[in-house]
Amino acid sequence: MCVEYAERITGRKDAGISIDRAIAGDYLLKQEGGINMALCKKCGAQLDDDKKFCGSCGEAVQDGAEPQVQQYQYQQTIQQGVDRLAKIAQDTADETGGIDPADIQKNKAMGGLAYFLFFLPLVACPESKYGRFHANQGLMYLFLCIAGSIVRGILSSVLYSITWRLWWISSIISAVIWLPILAVGIIGLINGFSGKAKELPIIGKFRIIK
Repeated sequence: MCVEYAERITGRKDAGISIDRAIAGDYLLKQEGGINMALCKKCGAQLDDDKKFCGSCGEAVQDGAEPQVQQYQYQQTIQQGVDRLAKIAQDTADETGGIDPADIQKNKAMGGLAYFLFFLPLVACPESKYGRFHANQGLMYLFLCIAGSIVRGILSSVLYSITWRLWWISSIISAVIWLPILAVGIIGLINGFSGKAKELPIIGKFRIIK
């Protein structure tokens, strides 16, 4: 079995080739019939996922060396998460078709600025359906920012009450909370300035300003 893998990996048919040379490294992966296999770095035998030692030669499986198949699965999980978020951002209600194109063209600036000050369209163009749409979206975004600040403040207070040495966890929490909020705001800005009356992800479906 080891010689067979050595020949496949190196492409050499001479029986005298060193197997160690063919299977050097922490793990070798081979995909055959849709099954990924991690191989022992010493003897080339297949390793079971849940084993700490090679069943053939007894070589310890290094804890710090993650098999490439696990790295691939981790990358796939991250990519699926990103794709899912992108799908959520895209699959929001689009009311652009129900608004007069002249209204949109005239009030694009107000639509984008609504995400800085939600009431600007209500003052500058109170009769604009496009402006009122983004005024409502801007108000929902303001509520989201306030909620994020409250949650971040509570969690940070709890951590600091335990010990100030947990400040770095507070920084991570801030990033986890504010990066998605920032992304939602950017989506709103793009929609407003580009003439699209699309709802923000999740929060955009709520209506206060009609």
